[in-house]
Amino acid sequence: MVLEGLAGPIIFLGGLILMLLVVPWERVKELALIGLVGGLVLAFLVIYLMQNYLGFWAFRRVDLIGIGGIPLFLAASWFPLVITFSHLLAQYRSLLPVVLVLLAFPLGATLIHLLLRANGMLFYYNWNLPLTFILSLGIHLVIMLYLYATGRLENLRGLTQRPTET
Repeated sequence: MVLEGLAGPIIFLGGLILMLLVVPWERVKELALIGLVGGLVLAFLVIYLMQNYLGFWAFRRVDLIGIGGIPLFLAASWFPLVITFSHLLAQYRSLLPVVLVLLAFPLGATLIHLLLRANGMLFYYNWNLPLTFILSLGIHLVIMLYLYATGRLENLRGLTQRPTET
């Protein structure tokens, strides 16, 4: 097993570095509550449901610290990643980059699951990688819809409307 107990901290550190490289500090502060609720709280809820309640996942030696069997650093990695996701969605005015951002984060989550499984740190029971992608896409769509509904994605208003001729 490679990096026993360090995968969670490494993923958290990678997410934090990505956020600090991509998102201006003022924007990080603006999006902190979304990162906390849509990231950290949602991560604990999803991992608890998928691992402890439904039994679809089982994490083993992923993290240095676990709370109720939930890997703390791995769950905390959602905080900077949701901030980065939220910031990137607000940067584009055309459909293609928005769709790419929307797909990139679930693909990243699925890749992380693949690597954790390959290293014996994540086990699936009646679950698979395509379901991980679909679940992650659904979570990111909910976050995107929340951002849109609360006016944080003004760049997307009218995205599907054709310009009128004058």
